[in-house]
Amino acid sequence: MPFQVFHEPSAFAKQVLASLKSIYEGKKVDESFSLSLTRLPNYTQKVLKTTVEIPLGYVTSYGSIAKAAGGGPRAVGNVMASNPFAPIVPCHRVVKSDFTLGGYGGGLKVKLELLGREKRGFSTSKELEVNGRQLQVFPVEYVLRNLA
Repeated sequence: MPFQVFHEPSAFAKQVLASLKSIYEGKKVDESFSLSLTRLPNYTQKVLKTTVEIPLGYVTSYGSIAKAAGGGPRAVGNVMASNPFAPIVPCHRVVKSDFTLGGYGGGLKVKLELLGREKRGFSTSKELEVNGRQLQVFPVEYVLRNLA
């Protein structure tokens, strides 16, 4: 039999659904489960692992991800465009260096809606250490103000 019918979702499915609900509501995601990246190219893994580090309430640019993971902004954009774990790996938090939205597979309206729900009133940028390199992140308000 090629398909099995389950009447109760698995524990993993419940965690994924709870994470998606939290993302939709603009809340912090429970990171108690891991995603299997092993079948993805090494560069894609680096970029996605860097993207996961962007905290709620902040965005970063394609160029900042490139500085932390290697490669260039366009290569990062290509990884974001094929992110198999969106929005759990929060590619919606990656924007252009001028704080415009860039792209998003779910559509720019969805990206803007997700970012709007994540605003926390932060006012200053900060640097995080990721992979032994610096990742600069900016309050989501920078994007929202720029688009107003």
